[in-house]
Amino acid sequence: MTPQKIKVFRYVPRFPMPRLTISKALPPMVRHGGPAGRLRGARNRMTLNLTPAVRPTGGHFFTAQRLSAYPLVFLTVYILVSIAWLTQVTDLVDPRRSPIGYDFITFWGGSWLAWNGSPQDLFDAEKLFAAQRVAVPGSERIFLWHYPPTFLLIAAPLSLLPYIWSYLLWTVGTFAGYAWIIRKMAPQPQAMLLLLAFPGAFMNFFHGQNAFLTATLFGGAMLTLERRPAVAGILLGLMSYKPHFGVLVPLALIFGRHWTTLAAAAATTATFAGASVLILGYETWVAFWNNAPLARAVFEDGLVRWEKIPSLFAGLRLTGMHLNGAYILQGVLAAGVIASVACIWRRGAPLPLRAATLITGSLLVTPYLFDYDLALLAIPIALLAMDGCLRGWRPGERTVLAVAWIMPLATTGIADWSGLPIGPACILALFAVAVQRALAAPTQPAKA
Repeated sequence: MTPQKIKVFRYVPRFPMPRLTISKALPPMVRHGGPAGRLRGARNRMTLNLTPAVRPTGGHFFTAQRLSAYPLVFLTVYILVSIAWLTQVTDLVDPRRSPIGYDFITFWGGSWLAWNGSPQDLFDAEKLFAAQRVAVPGSERIFLWHYPPTFLLIAAPLSLLPYIWSYLLWTVGTFAGYAWIIRKMAPQPQAMLLLLAFPGAFMNFFHGQNAFLTATLFGGAMLTLERRPAVAGILLGLMSYKPHFGVLVPLALIFGRHWTTLAAAAATTATFAGASVLILGYETWVAFWNNAPLARAVFEDGLVRWEKIPSLFAGLRLTGMHLNGAYILQGVLAAGVIASVACIWRRGAPLPLRAATLITGSLLVTPYLFDYDLALLAIPIALLAMDGCLRGWRPGERTVLAVAWIMPLATTGIADWSGLPIGPACILALFAVAVQRALAAPTQPAKA
């Protein structure tokens, strides 16, 4: 049977992408959709030479039709649930006496204190609660501020608008940047529909949190790392308001020999912190450090439900493990992730796979991870999906991506119902896929 040439799609990739050619003589792994064939250096076109019996997604639930249908089901459920929930809201307060937007009221209240009080009052629970009740007078729950003062520079304009309009502008505006990044990484038509229906995005919308902004900065840095390394460093430096997500970043840049980006990131971080001192006063940083024991106690003592924290540490605490044992095993996991990221960035795997490994690993190494932070998983899922389309799939990989996609919606409910924390296992499985594909991929020369 003569091979039939099937043109799958044509696009100009934002990362350096290889051209994949699969020949008639396919090894057993390729019959399951695995990678094989000869890589050639074409940047802006992908063509697969396949026998008629072989298709990239044949016999699997990842088909073009299903990738369009599944998100519509999720979006329909989101809309119906949101309508039902909004019918129970009175004066921006839900039946549990919490404000619409939940965590966003922390940002709005911090902004209000910056304009109408003193910035260090962010860390005074009574004053922060009073500011939050300016936004939503009927709210009966306090939402504490644990961010570094640098984040207040970003959040400062939020209280200049009424609460509900500020919430909508924040979530829609940061989602626009998030969607733009994903579109650059995965330009296929189904990508936007999958992103709109992604449960991680829904969780961040619901909470009014900053994961869209964090993903925009992190993803933007990966997009510009090789073409505009200084811009990548600036974006990573601005992400320093989430310092626990930056643990692996210097390591990756050092082992990847991205010296310009490393220098720009360090300079931006220092400038960002210095600007906060000049504008907000050093007293705000003193208050931040004095608040650290309270933030640690809130986290370690389970005052925030373990079920909402998809880290290994929280999962172990949920199952009853002692504090020290949970920290030790979290440290063991972090050590393994650090070694894997260092190896992959040192060997020069393709940038999309290095980025997927770094971002997924950043979610694994920190014990301080919330369900809305899982919005960042859209980036490695998109990158791994594109790499699978280019180089083929190993058995089970697409299932891991599908489980990781749905996991942000299911992890809290399953933990509530069964006491089993599935979040860490799902993130670790996605990390393992990224590592395995990075180790199997052809290497690229390092760029400064």
